[in-house]
Amino acid sequence: MTLIELMVAMALAVILVMAIYYIYTVTTRSYRVQDQTLQAMEQARFGLDQLRRDVAAAGFLATPNSAADLNVCPKPAVPLRAFSVARAGATNGNANLQPNSVTLMGAFWNPAVYTTRSVIGKVITLQDQTDGAQFPDTQTDFNQVFVPNRLLRIVNAEQFEMYYRIESANFTARTITVVDPVATTSPPDFCGIQGFGVGLEVSVVGFVRYILVDDPDEAGKVDLVRQELDPRDAALQTLMPNATIRVAEYVADLQLYDFAMDTDISGRAPFLTIFPTVAGVLDTGASLLNLTDAARPQDLRYVTLKLTTRTPDEDETWPYRPRQNPFDPIESYEVDGAMAGAARTVTLATRVALDSFQVRNVK
Repeated sequence: MTLIELMVAMALAVILVMAIYYIYTVTTRSYRVQDQTLQAMEQARFGLDQLRRDVAAAGFLATPNSAADLNVCPKPAVPLRAFSVARAGATNGNANLQPNSVTLMGAFWNPAVYTTRSVIGKVITLQDQTDGAQFPDTQTDFNQVFVPNRLLRIVNAEQFEMYYRIESANFTARTITVVDPVATTSPPDFCGIQGFGVGLEVSVVGFVRYILVDDPDEAGKVDLVRQELDPRDAALQTLMPNATIRVAEYVADLQLYDFAMDTDISGRAPFLTIFPTVAGVLDTGASLLNLTDAARPQDLRYVTLKLTTRTPDEDETWPYRPRQNPFDPIESYEVDGAMAGAARTVTLATRVALDSFQVRNVK
């Protein structure tokens, strides 16, 4: 073998190795992008499914709006509303991203309806099982439902609802102690309980909020979390202890839109008015879905939820395209402005009906 033949062979070998390396690099990058996109899709599906289930359950075994609900008596000092929305959440500096948050009230922890043995002052004693649900089998199950500062909903024989904040609960004695004495009454006033309060319906309700928050352990990372809120706070900003659950990771945006409100005040001829964006139900004096006295969550019939997640890492081959307005599709997400490229995004949306609101038909 001559020197020229050796050099030609070496050159061909180098070209072949470079070609193999190039194919390997492209394939590895493709697999990595595909894997991260599938992860983002999985996070979006799981997060949206969890959010959808809770939104659909809003108002279940609870009033949509205690201020307008004639069945709620006596009225709580702070009105209870089963659905409110706000502009809130992390943006991480991306253009035209202003995520929403949604606050819900309902029986999210246990849909069971229990039956009372007696109601005396602040103490409600439950039956083991009658027409209602069976009493929890273990103290662990019991403690997960009857949590202090959640709301105990009591329904009397005339179907009037009363809401009292739980102070403590005793598994062995089958008792729930509330903060304020339960109202008593006698005909013709049926706002309260009569006698010893035997055979009344009891369930536990509370507030949860879905909101985007910055992850303290990873810079630039935003998560969708589910927070249980303390009903003692009229603004519903205080969290219950150990009540934050991470629902989805690497989230870019959460939006609620297409709010369908039944504007027929008679309750006999439904007429839906569609508010395309959050601005329609919050701004220009509407205040339909906030925490003010003018709010009318009971009129909401359906809403569309949209969740956008991103890949964990930025791709240098995927350029950052700033969102031109708050309603355009999100094509990419800037995690670190100092790095080339951007993270890829996945967006899913679903429409959710508020069946409990429609059944109650509060006007």
